[in-house]
Amino acid sequence: MDIADLKCFLKVCETKNLTKAAKDLYITQQALSRTINNIEKQMGSALFHRNSRGVTLTEFGEYLYGRAEKLMKQFDEFSDDIYRKVEREKKRLKVGFSPGTLRILRSKDILELGKEQIGIEIDIFEFADKMCELSVLDGTLDMALTANPKNEIDFSFYPVMKHPLVAIVNKQHSISRKESITFTDLKNEKLILIDDTFRLSQVVADNFAMEGITPNIYSKLSHDLNFAYEFVSLNKGIFLFIGCLTDIKGYSEITNIPINVPSAAWEVGFIVKKHMLMNQTMELFIDLIGKCYK
Repeated sequence: MDIADLKCFLKVCETKNLTKAAKDLYITQQALSRTINNIEKQMGSALFHRNSRGVTLTEFGEYLYGRAEKLMKQFDEFSDDIYRKVEREKKRLKVGFSPGTLRILRSKDILELGKEQIGIEIDIFEFADKMCELSVLDGTLDMALTANPKNEIDFSFYPVMKHPLVAIVNKQHSISRKESITFTDLKNEKLILIDDTFRLSQVVADNFAMEGITPNIYSKLSHDLNFAYEFVSLNKGIFLFIGCLTDIKGYSEITNIPINVPSAAWEVGFIVKKHMLMNQTMELFIDLIGKCYK
């Protein structure tokens, strides 16, 4: 039994459900069940009572839970302490950026600002929003500039910028004649969205839900925007995107209309793993980017 096994055990204790625990751990239920069974074989005792509603701890499971929880806390404190020491000595940050953020801030400027103004080296990684989140959680990244995950359990969020959304439509569509629209105007329209690896799709879904509307999704695309613009040029649907990142100069058949809804916005900031004590380098970098952007 190792630390990874204990993490699996504690997650099952937390969720009281193998399926939910496996999902949270990003592993299959079969793999999680094998891990729990292996621990039980090593201990020579059952850890859980299993039933159709989930699992509950046995008497021995309760004992192991108490010891494992203390051990994991000590291990996390140990890991964080070593991590902070290494980072203080290295003065290097591994920072993730979701697509679009580097276009606004420019990677060359970020590298030069980090080195010249606060004396640190920045390793830049570009990932989709959800990959930024996973990479911060598993320690691959120190932090990431990405869309607000709205997850206060796993992350601390430090806002940097906020940009409204627009509807990109064919000029022959009736909506193209409006000065601005709301989500009600899109009720019966075929929509083109960025795929679910980006938080923007959830922002759009939440706004439709607030209006009691089920959106009609024609297509979900990766961050190659030319496909979306071409679909709109063919009048196949309306593309919902971020106003400041929209570039349709090469497409004479389409235009963009502001979405006049305050909650329809791309809110971007730095995410850091919750309860991780930030070192001075991280704090200086967040402050620097915030000031430069404003």
